[in-house]
Amino acid sequence: MVVLTAVFAGGTPAYASTDADPQDVAAAVSEAAPTDLAALPAQQSQDEVISTFNEGGTASVGIDPLAGLTFTTDSGEQGATMTIPGADSLSDGVVAEDGSVTYAGNAHVPSVNVLTAEDAVRISTVITSGGQTENFDYDFGAGATVEIQEDGSALVLRDGEATSAGTSEQIVADIDTPWATDAAGAAVETYYVADGSVLTQVVKHQGADVAYPVVADPSYDQPNIIQHRIRFNRAETATIATGGWGGVIGSFTCGIMAPVCALASGALAYNAGVAQNSNPKRCVQVTATSPGITPGIIWWVDTYAGGPCR
Repeated sequence: MVVLTAVFAGGTPAYASTDADPQDVAAAVSEAAPTDLAALPAQQSQDEVISTFNEGGTASVGIDPLAGLTFTTDSGEQGATMTIPGADSLSDGVVAEDGSVTYAGNAHVPSVNVLTAEDAVRISTVITSGGQTENFDYDFGAGATVEIQEDGSALVLRDGEATSAGTSEQIVADIDTPWATDAAGAAVETYYVADGSVLTQVVKHQGADVAYPVVADPSYDQPNIIQHRIRFNRAETATIATGGWGGVIGSFTCGIMAPVCALASGALAYNAGVAQNSNPKRCVQVTATSPGITPGIIWWVDTYAGGPCR
């Protein structure tokens, strides 16, 4: 999955918006970041910088900003792909001393810094003036759907196998709640908007009392792992709540997720009851790091609103 992160605080290096220096951009992000991340060792060619995660899978960061980012998973599948905001106006990527890749912007387009670490990919956008946009688009490509969560974070999903309980989904990116900070360390209003495969971070800096530069952040968590999820609608949730898993196993199946559903049957029944007693009504869902029972599998059951919960 994926984590996007933006950072900035007072006392960081300054640079001109017309000729942003890649090293200065990287240093500013590194100093302001709330969490220290160490870049993975990488192989660089003329076209890309490739990092390999310790548990398998790779992240490829294109030198040409139009190439964007491409991930493979720990099982060798293609994971998420994503574009870089303002890519058509950015300079080619330069690898900084900290191992991150910086795409220098100009007076009209913010610079972007990408750092690939073991558990996250941090993408930092540095806004240097009120004349620069408030909207930063990340497109995850054909077949992807972005879903905003109740806490403001986001998931990027691809449809999986159709089952009688609905369609299972692959979660290819898990994106942290957005935040943005100005050069004085003050928070700047920010939130996500989803439109199909596009995640847009909105940063409300224009006309606001902010000290530039402002850094805005999404972070892509565990990009070398694809998770699987299946959601039950209200009728299915009600059946599970009243009859437990045994009462509904003949009515529908979880398809590829059947082993996980069987393992989680008790938690499904309990959480379905919680969902039934909620107001407004919620529904139950199960998520796992593997659709089968494999060594190291992690699964959890919780409730949700919206989507197929109707």
